[in-house]
Amino acid sequence: MPKVMQTVISIAGTIDPSLSKAIDGVTGKLGGLGKGGKLAALSVAATGLTTAVAGGVAAAGKALNSLGQSYAKASNKLQVKTGATKEEMAGLQDAMKGVYADNFGTDMNDVASAIGIVKQQLGNMPTNTLKGITEDALGMRDAFDYDVGESLRAAQTMMNQFGVTGDQAYSLIAQGAQNGLDYSGEMLDSIDEYSVQFQKLGLNAEDMFNVFQAGSDAGAFNLDKIGDAVKEF
Repeated sequence: MPKVMQTVISIAGTIDPSLSKAIDGVTGKLGGLGKGGKLAALSVAATGLTTAVAGGVAAAGKALNSLGQSYAKASNKLQVKTGATKEEMAGLQDAMKGVYADNFGTDMNDVASAIGIVKQQLGNMPTNTLKGITEDALGMRDAFDYDVGESLRAAQTMMNQFGVTGDQAYSLIAQGAQNGLDYSGEMLDSIDEYSVQFQKLGLNAEDMFNVFQAGSDAGAFNLDKIGDAVKEF
């Protein structure tokens, strides 16, 4: 195949991968044709390329327009939900775009809802921190079916009582769930309720999960019983 046509196929592929395949199929027939036939085939290929590119551009335009509308609606929802100022909205929108680009959330509106909850519960924070905590909350929801608000309250309690970061709090919650600590369906509630009791004893966040794990392995009926024992102690 002539080098120039290889270049055309490569460029078309960056617009739409299906274009390069279509063009390659047409130009592949050129080898067995005479000079006159090659000119005719090149004309056909050019026409096909023009049509394919036009269709690809139109489809891309529709997709971009739809995404733009979703972004505008999500931004409006986020502003109403948080009461953010114009300056604050810039950071919230950056976080929203970052979370969406990282493939978290079902759509832009879902991401906006999660960011709104994080902002409401934790207040102002750097954009990267907001983005990271939102992704943690959405990841926990998708992996373990934990409500964003409920997992966030548990993480916030650990942040306040033990001085851990949001990422560290969510990592411990994820490890606990992976190790079967939510066997009674109350792990998040127990974290929220008993973190203060563990902190009063001078224990840290990892200590709390280790105690929960030990009690669970020993046959405790639920985590609440383990938390009560620590509270009484």
